[in-house]
Amino acid sequence: MDAAHSVIALLIPIVAIVMGIGIAFWAIYWDHRAKQMKYRERELMIEKGLTLPSMDPEKQAPTLEECLRRGIIMVFLGIGLGIAYFVLLHAWGPPAWICGVGGAIVEMIGIGYLIYYAIAKKQKAI
Repeated sequence: MDAAHSVIALLIPIVAIVMGIGIAFWAIYWDHRAKQMKYRERELMIEKGLTLPSMDPEKQAPTLEECLRRGIIMVFLGIGLGIAYFVLLHAWGPPAWICGVGGAIVEMIGIGYLIYYAIAKKQKAI
């Protein structure tokens, strides 16, 4: 049984490396295919004399509803990480400070979204 465990212990990193490289190549290939199809579509539009859309549309500012949704999600995620900090503080496992710092950062971003929502809503009402 000892030999089987050593073979499995050897195969795990090899399979992980091969699968990681394979997934990376697969993602690169499909990204290339998507770009190729986008350029082919543009070529056909040019041949037919149609108006071309821009290649990279400008990012639009998030709507008020998106800011509210993001803010609520991040605040509660920060609260959850804060709870995880106190749970891990008395348990064995990963360092608790990671959850504490992560929770504080995420919660502050969420509060920032909620403040932006409140200010933008007041500005829109004026």
